[in-house]
Amino acid sequence: MNKKLFILLILVIFLCSGLAASAAVETRTIGALLPLTGVLGTFGENSKETASLAVRDVNYYLEREGRPWRLKLEIEDTATHGPTALEKMTTWFGAGVKFFVGPQSSGECKELLTYSDSNKILYVTPSSTSPALSIPGDWLFRFCPDDFIQGPAMARLIWDAGIRHVVFTWRGDTWGDGLQKATSAALGKLGGKEYEKVLRYDPGLEDFPKEAALLNDYVKALVDRGVPKEQIGVSVIAFEEIAPYMEDASEYALLKEIKWFGSDGTALSEALKTHPVGATFAALTKFNSTQYATGVSKYPLFDYVRGHVYQVLKREPDSYSYNTYDIIWALALAIDEVGYDTAKVREILPRVTDERTKLFGASGHITLNENGDRAFADYSLWLINEKLDWEKVGVWRAETDSIDWIRKVY
Repeated sequence: MNKKLFILLILVIFLCSGLAASAAVETRTIGALLPLTGVLGTFGENSKETASLAVRDVNYYLEREGRPWRLKLEIEDTATHGPTALEKMTTWFGAGVKFFVGPQSSGECKELLTYSDSNKILYVTPSSTSPALSIPGDWLFRFCPDDFIQGPAMARLIWDAGIRHVVFTWRGDTWGDGLQKATSAALGKLGGKEYEKVLRYDPGLEDFPKEAALLNDYVKALVDRGVPKEQIGVSVIAFEEIAPYMEDASEYALLKEIKWFGSDGTALSEALKTHPVGATFAALTKFNSTQYATGVSKYPLFDYVRGHVYQVLKREPDSYSYNTYDIIWALALAIDEVGYDTAKVREILPRVTDERTKLFGASGHITLNENGDRAFADYSLWLINEKLDWEKVGVWRAETDSIDWIRKVY
């Protein structure tokens, strides 16, 4: 080969290699700690789909804008178990991951709090609502409202259903304790009475024969005092263990004759909807659950995200899955602005979230308060109807403490 031609060929190869190197894009990773199994499996599956959709959309945006990096998502199953969530966070942090979506339950989020604060790991949950985690200055953000708002929504629902005496039963964890307290306090202000014996159960339970028997005893005691059955209700604060709980409750005729009420932990639960006994019991007792209402954005991202979940999972997504989509976008835009630096992202995340979701929030406009939590919310009312399907029957308005009924149930 001619010597000059050889040197020219080497130069061309060198230049091409340099161009290829300069065109290489950096990968920045976010971990997703989601309950793909366990008592929030329905919600975890929904959020997995919306998170994956958001990453696809973010990367399309980054490519279109000529940005020198791409987003990668690593999804881990926490099994709705705090120690498992911590183990997964610890492992990925050791691999250099500093940003996380989830976990979804308050118990899991509480488990991560000390570790994340010590290591400046930023995590954003779509669905943890315990008032105990409304902490200014920590490294946890929550794109959902806390239960100081949901408690009054549940109380108003119970009161407007004609209930004046309530038996409470709830999972004994950070979330259940906080929501029960908030609901009971709000109900008392309306004039409702909490039955003196309450039923706080172990979150690890899978069968509820003892609890169902006690509930029957408590309701019977109220009836024996002369309280009309139509004024007695059961407020159950649960996750998807609600299905076996209702199966055991169905053994008692009296428990079928009163109204039952749930919360965001049971609304749109696929496990309950498909349970052959639990779903029928829920329909019979007009089981009505609250879940925060997604807002309306200028562009139809709500319908876009909803349509994706319907196409893949064939069901109505829960409100928190829209939050998951918004979390991915907010984190990505903040990282794009200041780099893969948790301290810098933490500082600008409220502003970035506000600006992004004013126009493009799948869950509506998100304003974060001083605790890093979603500041405002109304609540949708979800009922399992006679067709054993989830139906949205109303919306509780926080501003007026009133319910706009889509279909009058009581």
